[in-house]
Amino acid sequence: MRLLIPTKQPILLTPPALSAAMYFSFYMALGCFMPFINLYYERLGMSGIQIGTLAAVPVLVASSTVLIWGSIADKFQWHRGILRASFLLGAGAILLLSTAETFPQLLLYIVIFAFFTSPTVPLLDSAALEAAESSGHTYGELRLWGSVGWSISAVLIGLIIQRLAIAWLFYCYIIIILLTFLLSLFQTRRLEMPQISLRSGYKKLLYNRSFLLFLLSIFLASLTLNAANSFFSIYLDAIGTSEGGIGLGWAIASMIEIPVMLYSGRIIGRIGAGGLLKIAFIIFAIRLLAFSFTTTPALALSLQLLSGLSFAFYLVGGVTYVKEHTPEGLSTTAQSIYNLVGFGVGSIAGSLVGGYLYETAGITILFRLLSVVAVVALGVFWVSQRE
Repeated sequence: MRLLIPTKQPILLTPPALSAAMYFSFYMALGCFMPFINLYYERLGMSGIQIGTLAAVPVLVASSTVLIWGSIADKFQWHRGILRASFLLGAGAILLLSTAETFPQLLLYIVIFAFFTSPTVPLLDSAALEAAESSGHTYGELRLWGSVGWSISAVLIGLIIQRLAIAWLFYCYIIIILLTFLLSLFQTRRLEMPQISLRSGYKKLLYNRSFLLFLLSIFLASLTLNAANSFFSIYLDAIGTSEGGIGLGWAIASMIEIPVMLYSGRIIGRIGAGGLLKIAFIIFAIRLLAFSFTTTPALALSLQLLSGLSFAFYLVGGVTYVKEHTPEGLSTTAQSIYNLVGFGVGSIAGSLVGGYLYETAGITILFRLLSVVAVVALGVFWVSQRE
């Protein structure tokens, strides 16, 4: 294998630096959008079930297309073109979403957004893993810049919304994602990888019992994570937290992720990717149970320290574990499978289950049941390690 990049490339445009910058910009855009979109739906008059549907259906669309995008990118080496298109078309879909007022309109435009942006994260992750491996960095050292970007935007957009209007979440997203597109124009060609049969690669991944159990544990963990996150802003709003405070709550978690990701390479060296995931599942359960007993904004925001720690362990542990079980030449495809299960199918289940439980049982019961599911995820992953 050889790296197809210029030998005298400016230092600011090296693959690791560019991956870090694109993580920063991309997650800064998401930090404008994700923490507040369900609150936006609620203020438009959507019910709990409608909010859950608006969160679940686009994930279903993304899940059904992410493997296709990933396989095309690996097969034809179209990684850069697909990534750039996802940024531009995603911005257009968000502009349409900002004009929607009814449930059918919202659903249509968020589905379009999901379709065009589903390959973004696997492409960013596979590029970062490649850049890290070729330069002596770790994945966590590059990915932490995404947490920095999210932290900054979550705080700023919360204050902007508080002073102006909640619709500013759309405008800020569009501006920042277009800046991310400009950064993507400086991407160099990816590593030359051997062309292998996608069918053979899928067999190597999906016929492995231990790997399948790992995916099941990720599905359960993602269910808890997405169900809780889908209604976290609504929960904070219900206990009297201001919009600025809601943005701060999301930012606190991201700020804690930064040092964890920075030292993730050393931590993995001591306890392995599996150890990171086990700790993440335990903290998921503790945090959600604690939320079910919390009714004051200050305490709820302080519990977000646990959120940042657990998510950093979960993300770095999961991506690293997948890398360790990936056949050569299937990097994007393998990360797409991981995203399909963890941030696709699991997220769909989380949104639907969360919406139903929120509507019928309330936020307290929702958090307590999710805590139990996190414990089950830990048990399944432990069995996968025994395999």
